[in-house]
Amino acid sequence: MLEDVLKESGKVFLLGNEAIARGALEAGIDVFATYPGTPSSEIGDTLSKACKKLKGRLDFIMEYSANEKVAVEVAMAASLAGKRGMAAMKHVGVNVASDTLFSFAYIGARGGFVLVSADDPSMHSSQNEQDNRWYGMAAKVPVIEPSSVQEAKDFTKFCFELSERFEVPIMLRTYTRLSHASGMVELNPLPRKSLDKVEWRKNPERDVILPAHARRLKVELVEKMEKIKKYFSRWDGNWIEDGEGKIGVIACGLSYAYAKEAMDRLGVSLPVLKLSSMYPPPEELISEFASRLDGVVVVEEVDPFIEMHVKALGIKVYGKTNGYFPMYYEYNVAVVEKGIAKALGIKTSIDYDAVLRRAEEIAKFAPPRPPVFCPGCPHAATFYAIRKAVNQVGNAALPSDIGCYTLGINRPFEGVDTCVCMGASVGIACGLSYVIKDPVIATIGDSTFFHAGIPALINAVHNKRKLVLVVLDNSTTGMTGHQPHPGMEERGCGEEGKNLNIEDVAKGIGVDFVEVVNPYNVRKTIDAIKRAIEHDGVAVVVSRMKCSLLWQRERRKKEKRIPKYTITKDCTLCMECINSFFCPAIYFMDGKVAIDENLCVGCGVCSRICPEKAIKICQQDICWLRGGVCNKICPDDAVKLR
Repeated sequence: MLEDVLKESGKVFLLGNEAIARGALEAGIDVFATYPGTPSSEIGDTLSKACKKLKGRLDFIMEYSANEKVAVEVAMAASLAGKRGMAAMKHVGVNVASDTLFSFAYIGARGGFVLVSADDPSMHSSQNEQDNRWYGMAAKVPVIEPSSVQEAKDFTKFCFELSERFEVPIMLRTYTRLSHASGMVELNPLPRKSLDKVEWRKNPERDVILPAHARRLKVELVEKMEKIKKYFSRWDGNWIEDGEGKIGVIACGLSYAYAKEAMDRLGVSLPVLKLSSMYPPPEELISEFASRLDGVVVVEEVDPFIEMHVKALGIKVYGKTNGYFPMYYEYNVAVVEKGIAKALGIKTSIDYDAVLRRAEEIAKFAPPRPPVFCPGCPHAATFYAIRKAVNQVGNAALPSDIGCYTLGINRPFEGVDTCVCMGASVGIACGLSYVIKDPVIATIGDSTFFHAGIPALINAVHNKRKLVLVVLDNSTTGMTGHQPHPGMEERGCGEEGKNLNIEDVAKGIGVDFVEVVNPYNVRKTIDAIKRAIEHDGVAVVVSRMKCSLLWQRERRKKEKRIPKYTITKDCTLCMECINSFFCPAIYFMDGKVAIDENLCVGCGVCSRICPEKAIKICQQDICWLRGGVCNKICPDDAVKLR
């Protein structure tokens, strides 16, 4: 809750991401920038609301940036001016920002700079499971990893101090289970500060990364990392706990909590090195810990990052590379207990494999529940239109992108052939147009279009490609929680921005065929896509309708009546609404097609695609008759006596 995040003192119950936001506030953040991505989104959402509430008490800038690279550059600029800057993103967002990050490490921070990387072990909402500690090593950026919600808050604040002490950007690595965990957090007071602009102090010999400058700065950066490595061996965020036995445990970040509980279940008390600094690893402390042991169990997510550093010190390791822990997916107490038990040569507290087998047997009785479009989702109507247009030409390549609309891969739409990363739909469409004979119809969301789609579209126009780009514009960043983007009037901190029209951008970069359609008007959408396919060049169709969740929310707020649709006696069971369209509100039971009035949002798409015109607005919700007469006069036979 925002009220808890903004309390002056005391103990409060916070989400991990809220704790990170609170840490930034306690540090006196000046500029925060982000592109929303699960599991990091709540950091930006919390600071956006806090920014508005704290005006005049703790002033700072909050920006939803066009993409992660821009977010890092905005926060980096604050650091270069001597202010405290922070950028937050999910792990794959660092791929986008890495070009800036690597050079920024050479330049160095002035005001504190923190980059939050929210990794996603087990890929709950991501296309890969990359471990961003490798970025710290490659870019020579220190990486800090908290083990609890309290540390998430404390370490965020500490990262700003560390950044300023050694004049380097710092990466704070969190992950899904910590970002979305909740816990009690002891608060420190919030500073009172205004955001005063300062004079720009030029320093081109450091800030302009010419080869001559970079060669000198690389040496400085290496020297900084050596100092930080020694500092981490004395830092109280890393500590040794005494225990019994000749095998110890090095527990990294959240894995510390798993390891402690696993040892409790096993009834053992092993020596533990709790590690919070992932890079550079505190080699002196690790060597000190291992000096009285025969070997160490390394518990970490996702890759054997610390394990490989420990091995390089000549220490015997029980870890991922020799089969004690899995090389993929997130950890839990059971996984860690099995690994420690195997290293000790003892049995686990319970037979976890038997439990998993039993769970799998029970799961067979549950019906499959794949993720689906929300009732009334405009993307469903758009994919229906694409499928109808494709059926008329025989076949088409259908590259897509990252967003809610990736669900278009499912039946009956089957509208997604490829999905790689943000903006790749357009680049892949361009490449496919060179080498396949079928039409190419790419799909991309409005936020993703602004994030990474525009350069690829420019490339396609310049190279005179023949392809169709359907922009699924639901007027929000839907998948991550309805954050603003450049196509909207709202921006961070609840302030007004200038919205950019996708169709104007497309026309401005030379696209000749640009049309805007409402996907709820299915026939016009199909017709626009068919003509786009026939166009000899790049064609852009903007399929614009507000996200159904926001649309519903607005109508209810304005107390507008939401029409409900019903299946009339004219239904011939052609199953078009089930087999070709699919809406969660429509179902087939007892030999009949029906609509769940509790799920129906009144978009009316089903009524427009029904070949028998058998789906109509039910009159029951506006009937004013009494005495049971309505059921006799309703033309759709939709009013029944209870």
